[in-house]
Amino acid sequence: MKRIIAFDLEGPLSPMDHAFESMALVEEGDKIFSVISRYDDLLAMEGKEGYEPGDTLSLIIPFLLGHNIKEEDLSRVSSGAGLVEGAGDLIRKLKEEGWLVHIISTSYRQHAHGIGERLGVPVREGQDQMIFCTELPLNKYHAQLGKEDFSMLQEVEKYILDNLYLEDLESGEKDMEIKEYLDKFFWEDLQKTQLGKTFSEVKVMGGRRKLRAVEEILQRHGAYLDEIAVVGDSITDFQMLKAVEAGGGLAVVFNGNIYALSYGTCSLATTDMRDLKILLDLWFNGGRERVRQAVVKGELPTSSREGPFYHWLVGKKEEDIEEIVKTHKEIRGIVRGRAARLG
Repeated sequence: MKRIIAFDLEGPLSPMDHAFESMALVEEGDKIFSVISRYDDLLAMEGKEGYEPGDTLSLIIPFLLGHNIKEEDLSRVSSGAGLVEGAGDLIRKLKEEGWLVHIISTSYRQHAHGIGERLGVPVREGQDQMIFCTELPLNKYHAQLGKEDFSMLQEVEKYILDNLYLEDLESGEKDMEIKEYLDKFFWEDLQKTQLGKTFSEVKVMGGRRKLRAVEEILQRHGAYLDEIAVVGDSITDFQMLKAVEAGGGLAVVFNGNIYALSYGTCSLATTDMRDLKILLDLWFNGGRERVRQAVVKGELPTSSREGPFYHWLVGKKEEDIEEIVKTHKEIRGIVRGRAARLG
């Protein structure tokens, strides 16, 4: 069996939400991002045709362009990102053992390549591509657009901040208003402009596109779904997690949410990515059944309140998954809290 693994980036390898931090360069951009992110959730739940979870990264492009954010700014934000503890050591060890290490990320190229280089995952193109991510040529778009293309944005931003933003958007209190207003803006008004055509060009590496990246990797190496391990944490990963799990591979959910935990093979909640290595060794040497035995029988160590906590997800009932979600949420909060303090 070949040693092939693909990591999501934001969460498993770096705790930074790069799109959020990039929008924070804009005055009150964090609030605008939060509303658009909620809108993204609503579109994903609705099942809008052609829309993928994570397409928030395309929806914020008009605002990045409107505030003259350049590719260099995205790279600068990325340079301040922390790495999940142990991620570099894990990838170094995997490469030493002959693993083919890939990154499949919704992140913009500027962030995905920057983190990849820091972790020793090479930036290559074509048949040697190891990092799959969202291409965003902001500087090219700036050259194509003039001031008149951004005339409506100021009014839209003001409306979002005055009427749609809440501290607790997950309460759903503003959902109907958000959906109605942003449906009209993104899919009617904006589409009539050059700016709308530009943002529509960007294809975010999320959902089914992540799965297609997995398929491309397997085809390139002459491998099958039962010969790859994937690591993800959120709704943008559920398609690849689901496919790899169904195909007999190893779909690991790392500090994940309900959308990912519902589709994985097993899960790991920890502050240290090196804790993944034992799962990968068990899988490579003994297959899925050996992983299941080790997890279910409690053979894997838990060293502290920060984990590692291992769970076998296949066949779990909804109420069991909900309990696992609580553990993952707590550990994810610890990881992000440390990253914020270091930042």
